Amino acid sequence: MLYGGCDLGVVSAKAAIIDDNGPLAFEILPYTGFPQEAATAVMEKALARAGVSRSSIARFLSTGFGGKAVPHSDGVAPDAVCLQRAIRKLNPNVRTVINVGGHSFAAFQIDATGGLGESAITDFCTAGMGMLLEVLSAALELSVDELIRESGSPGRPVFIDNQCPVFAESEAISLINEGYDRGDVYAGIVSAVSNKIAGQVRRLGVVQEVAMVGGVAKNRLVMANLEKNLGLRFADLGGFDPQIIAAYGAALLAREGCSLDSGTLSSSLAERFHREGKP
Repeated sequence: MLYGGCDLGVVSAKAAIIDDNGPLAFEILPYTGFPQEAATAVMEKALARAGVSRSSIARFLSTGFGGKAVPHSDGVAPDAVCLQRAIRKLNPNVRTVINVGGHSFAAFQIDATGGLGESAITDFCTAGMGMLLEVLSAALELSVDELIRESGSPGRPVFIDNQCPVFAESEAISLINEGYDRGDVYAGIVSAVSNKIAGQVRRLGVVQEVAMVGGVAKNRLVMANLEKNLGLRFADLGGFDPQIIAAYGAALLAREGCSLDSGTLSSSLAERFHREGKP
């Protein structure tokens, strides 16, 4: 039988198709239009890659900020539950999970029994998140990969006061006009982003092994900065794209028969966070 998962975020849609033996296809689709259309498009791409039809999917769960907007979903599961399920499958030694996307930060612990432990969820708008890095890349007129290469050359990071993308973009352009190197400007904002993430993780508590997922985990300069800042090496997740982990977890839950009502599990988890004093 076939099962699907879709993680609909603010800036990208991710889909996973699996069967009883394992993964068949993953897709990631950045979008700027309507989220429902993005969710449909990314699922169609994943189905095409797997060579199967939508009618062959026995159960399909969604997750993410736009989880309730995903068409044809049999239920919505919280991000943390999907990530916990996927990471337990990929590396059961992981005890702390950091999830950083385009507009969000979340971290949680997995206890010795595999259950969800302490959690921290912070909505920073886009300050310190992936969108800030993308905005700076556009302002500096180089791709993220090109900026990472330039940031590795001799020089020193240039501190940027603002982490609101609107003001940071203006400040970065001003620094370039003053003669600063683009790589050093980008290294400065990466350092600021890494420091902010590390500070939030320390508030939660670092229990090793630690895994980082989400789109920002694909930025190797951020990852290197965080490893140095936290004094650790991130856990291996079997070579899986870190941006697809939540969608994969949703598909695993679907395979296990978790046909969730869109409110039930989400509400119970929210109540738990409230009782523990979490945002």
